[in-house]
Amino acid sequence: MPPTLASLVNHSALKLTVRAGEDHLDVPVRWAHVSELADPVPYMEGGELLLITALKLDAEDREAMRRYVRRLVGAGVVGLGFAVGVNYDETPEALVDACAQEGLPLLEVPRRTPFLAISKAVSAAIAADQYRAVTAGFAAQRELTKQALGAGPEGLLGALATQVDGWAALYDASGSVVAAAPEWDAAAADLGVHRHTLRYRMRRVEEILGRSLDDPDVRMELWLALKATATE
Repeated sequence: MPPTLASLVNHSALKLTVRAGEDHLDVPVRWAHVSELADPVPYMEGGELLLITALKLDAEDREAMRRYVRRLVGAGVVGLGFAVGVNYDETPEALVDACAQEGLPLLEVPRRTPFLAISKAVSAAIAADQYRAVTAGFAAQRELTKQALGAGPEGLLGALATQVDGWAALYDASGSVVAAAPEWDAAAADLGVHRHTLRYRMRRVEEILGRSLDDPDVRMELWLALKATATE
């Protein structure tokens, strides 16, 4: 899993304290970004934990903090980390209230925790998650290859169904089932039943596209055919 605000709060070395937004700590963090701009929104992509010391903000101005936090939420920022002991000895209540009102998690960062440590923690967690995804992909590929070479269609479909946590079926050109896993079920049967209908609908669309779309009747016929195909 990618890092979340909760995983950062539970990181023993960071010593972060939740001051607002306790119910929204399970959101993933795409990056940790430091910005002292009064309006960092143009440089946000969404999913960031924004780290500030309020160097250029009046963090005790309630109206200013409401506007600031509202802009961050609108830009998709998932959390705000506020360093105490730098420009403010404590996290200003105006900022706490603004974050609570907007549902934006506010993490208090102690003086002894540098922003770099938080950025490194996020980066390490993202790298670990990517490594797990790549490793799982290679493992799945090896298992599918093994089943394809040694167990035939049944073994391959069984392994594929396990990997996708669902079912898998192999059909021949006529739409008949060759093999299915983990067991034959209604979902696979429905796919086989509707396959011929779907092919007919698509052929009908292809036929209509071969005619002039300047004719209103042709356009209506095409629309009805596309609608039928989409709902099939």
